[in-house]
Amino acid sequence: MKKTIDLKDMRILIFTLMTVSMYVASKVNAQTRDTLYYNAKWEKTDRENRHFYRVVYREDNTGPIRVQDYYPNGMMQMDGWYSSLDPEVRDGEFTWWHEDGKKHRWMMFDKGEPTKITEWDSNGKITRQQEKVNTISHENGEKIRKKKALEKAPVFDRGRSSFRDYVVQHLKYPTDSEGTKGQVIVRFVVDRNGKTKDAEVVQSLSEAFDKAALDLIKSLPMWTPGVSDGRNVDIKMELPLNF
Repeated sequence: MKKTIDLKDMRILIFTLMTVSMYVASKVNAQTRDTLYYNAKWEKTDRENRHFYRVVYREDNTGPIRVQDYYPNGMMQMDGWYSSLDPEVRDGEFTWWHEDGKKHRWMMFDKGEPTKITEWDSNGKITRQQEKVNTISHENGEKIRKKKALEKAPVFDRGRSSFRDYVVQHLKYPTDSEGTKGQVIVRFVVDRNGKTKDAEVVQSLSEAFDKAALDLIKSLPMWTPGVSDGRNVDIKMELPLNF
């Protein structure tokens, strides 16, 4: 039996396709693209005297700005994200390449502050790897939070399972505390061997919830330890747990 197409359905289909096409076109047209030219000292110049050139993509006046810089031969020199270009505020992932196309630096920025960096030599070997992490110490009875530069932060190494997955699976809600909600904050150390130790509650909810939080920390498997100056180091961490 042959199928027939209802004229009304056809009109609805055509209208829907036109609406989608107009929406896509409006999104494409909303993105602006500007090209800027620079001399060999990265000073602004005109097209005829350019050495480098930069392409700037903007979605709108408030969104992130993507910038791509190019060598004279057309090879990409840099690709990265800014939250502002005046003043320049790097905010996101950045990659730099040599003129032959080989990657030589990757960095991550958070509101202008570099948080991660990896560098390679001309043979593709990693020559530098560093990451800034929040660390906690106590001076004169006061909690001091500092950013510490590590070659590698501690990594929760559990195959495909993330740290969040592990917490969801292993954090036990106290059976005799039904209806209670709140947060426990636990401080602990991932030592130079990757072992979790010195766990303590720094924000309590109740004895039962504090015990559940500490039991979770004690159950944690081995980590890949943090690295600083080429050596494994102890790193103190804090973990908020919501019940």
